Amino acid sequence: MQQQQQQRPVSFPLLLRLVVLVATASSASAFVTRTLVNQPFRSIRATPKCYMSTDRNNGCQDSSFPSSSFSRADLLKRTLAGATSLSFISLFNGGRRASAATTPEQGATELASTAPAPASPTASSASTPEAAPKGSVKTAYDYSVPYDGVRVPLANFKGKAVVVCNAKTDDPESLNQIPGLTYLTGKYSPKGLKIWIFTTEQGTFETDEDRVIRIKYYQQYGFGQYPNALIFDKIDVVGKRADPFYKYLCKTLKNPNKIARITLNFEKFLLDANGRPIRRYPRKYTAYDMEEDVKAAVAGLPLPPPSPKLIKAWRDAYVEAERNVTRDKASRKKCATDTCRQDEYRRFEDRRDMGQVRQRQESSPEQK
Repeated sequence: MQQQQQQRPVSFPLLLRLVVLVATASSASAFVTRTLVNQPFRSIRATPKCYMSTDRNNGCQDSSFPSSSFSRADLLKRTLAGATSLSFISLFNGGRRASAATTPEQGATELASTAPAPASPTASSASTPEAAPKGSVKTAYDYSVPYDGVRVPLANFKGKAVVVCNAKTDDPESLNQIPGLTYLTGKYSPKGLKIWIFTTEQGTFETDEDRVIRIKYYQQYGFGQYPNALIFDKIDVVGKRADPFYKYLCKTLKNPNKIARITLNFEKFLLDANGRPIRRYPRKYTAYDMEEDVKAAVAGLPLPPPSPKLIKAWRDAYVEAERNVTRDKASRKKCATDTCRQDEYRRFEDRRDMGQVRQRQESSPEQK
């Protein structure tokens, strides 16, 4: 399609030049007219022209230099008319050059307006997936976590939905939480559900090693069917040394109390098929209560609205977390002496030694 070029308005200096030129031409024409009126009228064609071989005494006149005043006035008038025409031509050419001399921004705008429209994509190009742009939003599958002493990418354990939970082996709440996770594994793992559990030594010391923890979960709860139900190695889930994966989860999805960090054990995240967290659950909200959300996530459907039970559980979690913080501050203030610190460290060593002894007894072939 041909686009019509828009004519630019003549600028003020250009108009000024035009007015001066017209005024000069008018005054010169008036002067020539007065000269012609005062002189007698003689026709140029009636006067014979003289050549080099012609006798000037026969009444001829020189064609190059006419002797009459009319001829001089006519020559002046014709010269002035030619100069006026040339001035008009240079005037409009200068205006065109001025209109063409635009700024870079205007030139870019005109180039964009006059550029041909891109061709519509064909069916083959529409079916080709586009490459992800650089700096795109990260997902859980962009991270790696430790498993059996080696960091492995979470992309190896993709699912249609994923439940992520931080656990503590000696926490009494594990008796309520782990059976529900085992139930979800058995019912929804054939449909694409994955469950990831991360243990930590933050809070209280985790006496068992990673392999022993996996054995205990499988023996006591029947949980740990690789690769649908995984118990990864111990990591930090809070603080500056928190694992990047948990930093991503907490930063991406805060809890309803507007708190990003993990406040208690057994906080859970539900991830969609793309590895993005879509809902977060508190400590006392069991996996049985999550079933409707998990069912929708596995099917790729929108989650149902948060239930009143979930809202109440988050309120209770906030109260419990504040109570724990107050208790910890009181205990640290009470245990300010060196003797108290030594006793606490001694109890810590005793729990660690007992855990190592228990591990050796469970792994020894005589006990088996």
